[in-house]
Amino acid sequence: MAGIYIHIPFCAKRCIYCGFFSTVRQDEAARYVKAVCRELEQRAGYLADAPVTTVYFGGGTPSRLTPQQLGQIISTIDSVIGLKNLQELTVECNPDDITPQFVTALHAIGVNRISMGVQTFNEEMLSFLHRRHTATQALDAVRICRESGITNISIDLMYGLPGQTLDMFRADLHTALSAQVQHISSYCLSYEENTPLKALLDQGRLITADDDLCSRMYTLMCDTLREGGFEHYEISNFCLPGFHSRHNSSYWDGTPYLGLGAGAHSYNGTSRQWNPSNLDAYMLGVEQNNPQFEVERLSATDLYNECLMLRLRTAQGLDLSSLTPSDRLAVLESAQSLISNGSLKLAHDRLSIPEQKLFVSDSIISSLFR
Repeated sequence: MAGIYIHIPFCAKRCIYCGFFSTVRQDEAARYVKAVCRELEQRAGYLADAPVTTVYFGGGTPSRLTPQQLGQIISTIDSVIGLKNLQELTVECNPDDITPQFVTALHAIGVNRISMGVQTFNEEMLSFLHRRHTATQALDAVRICRESGITNISIDLMYGLPGQTLDMFRADLHTALSAQVQHISSYCLSYEENTPLKALLDQGRLITADDDLCSRMYTLMCDTLREGGFEHYEISNFCLPGFHSRHNSSYWDGTPYLGLGAGAHSYNGTSRQWNPSNLDAYMLGVEQNNPQFEVERLSATDLYNECLMLRLRTAQGLDLSSLTPSDRLAVLESAQSLISNGSLKLAHDRLSIPEQKLFVSDSIISSLFR
């Protein structure tokens, strides 16, 4: 199996916190779509004929493209690589881009999952984050998707926002549950370099949420969504039974994927490759049949550490039987004290992090690295 990720960098305006590569140069969209299709043709052999089961349009804001432009890319994937094994086709959308006509057209070109960056239903917080939509627009967008034939809907929420209280986040969670979505991803706000948010922090104009409050928000999220019937299948991801993100799960289980577009990353099991986070450098390189990219060859130690990092993010954890005997012994030796103090659990030859420890998972996982 394999996945394809397509990065669509266009945004109407940049959110205050976003560290992903994006641009407001919407006039370049048609040229960019052609470049993505051409890159796909140039890299058709990257996945070594592995059947493509997931396609994911991320960004940026993929819903800034027209359904026809998205369909052009999908059609090219089908003709160059083939989509007969496709299970999931996701497009990230902003709530204010959602209309019945738009979603109906997406459904017609094969999109069966929509992921929306809601972030919060609190109007004051939405304004602070420079989001373009209102809470009402977000709820309307979910309804429109459902009524237009998309029955697999995911929303993103954020917590740990400056000024956000536990009660405010509780209200967000209950509103999300009332919207009857199938999947919720929720992330603690991070202060990325070269963002307006980080600049405000450096200028002393923000009071950040402390670790204790963020930890309580995380616990509240886990408890509230579980009571709402959601499964906690990865550190930041929750779903109704059967609605996990198949594409994102492929990242965590080591499935190869091809990344197309400016700033996109690819992985083939032995190396990582990434395109320049620069619109002109990306398009010109592809157009001249001289694509610009960097490659990192992964050592045995890199692969070992990545396996631990990715598998232990999930509820299933690390299947020790999948490791070589020497790697299995190494993991168990490193994990012994963490098992003893409850930071890890070992059951049925699987090593995993208990839910109550997931908020501090980074330190737990890194202590196992070689």
